[in-house]
Amino acid sequence: MLQTLMTHWPQILAIIPVVMAAIGIVHAIMTKEDVRAATGWVGVMFLSPFLGAIIYAVAGINRIRRATISAMRPLSSEAASAKHERNIAAEELIAERYGQRFTGLKTLGDRVARRALTSGNAIAILETGDEAYAAMCRAIDGAQRTILLETYIFDNDDVGRLFVESLAGAVQRGVSVRVLIDAVGARYSVPSILGRLREAGITADLFNGNIVMGLRLPYANLRTHRKILVVDGRIAFTGGMNIRKGFSAEFAGSSSARDT
Repeated sequence: MLQTLMTHWPQILAIIPVVMAAIGIVHAIMTKEDVRAATGWVGVMFLSPFLGAIIYAVAGINRIRRATISAMRPLSSEAASAKHERNIAAEELIAERYGQRFTGLKTLGDRVARRALTSGNAIAILETGDEAYAAMCRAIDGAQRTILLETYIFDNDDVGRLFVESLAGAVQRGVSVRVLIDAVGARYSVPSILGRLREAGITADLFNGNIVMGLRLPYANLRTHRKILVVDGRIAFTGGMNIRKGFSAEFAGSSSARDT
């Protein structure tokens, strides 16, 4: 065996990158839902089999296991479960108000979210950063029990400090406040807002930090771009805006970005 390896090592070294690229290409084709992403990765590994396969192994594989996604916590009590069941929106109601074609959309949403659509909800569109930030801070100021905030970017600027002030006030009222910021997004401003949050007594943490150290490098491309605020389990905000003055006409003027 050793003699064979010593004799044919050039051929073996030539074959290894091809095998690595072939495995990566098959994996990309089988797992990537976005055709453009699959095509891009196939092209990278075809042009540079060895380096492309390594880059794909580090940055291209989604390591969130389906079992983890499925392991969602059940409703906290039988009373909450019964209330949820009572509020489920019937397909007849959907068809009556919005047309039969939307019942299929409801079914799809129920299966993807693993939670049935409920009635009694209302949605308001907040078209500018100033409008959204003001509404979010009002909700935080009125919180009585819990505040959950997750965002990609939370800048240490005028807008970020407004949120810290409101969140700190909620903590002083005895509200449970938890903040999760992406480790990359938190570094868009220097110094990071994380220290200011913790100094105010706010429970705050980074998502997927310390990616360079230890064995976390394969997860470097795993970022959270969610922008979610939930207050008292009753009021929720979501959309495309991060927490930064670039979305506020009050602070950024005419150069402010537009999102909802």
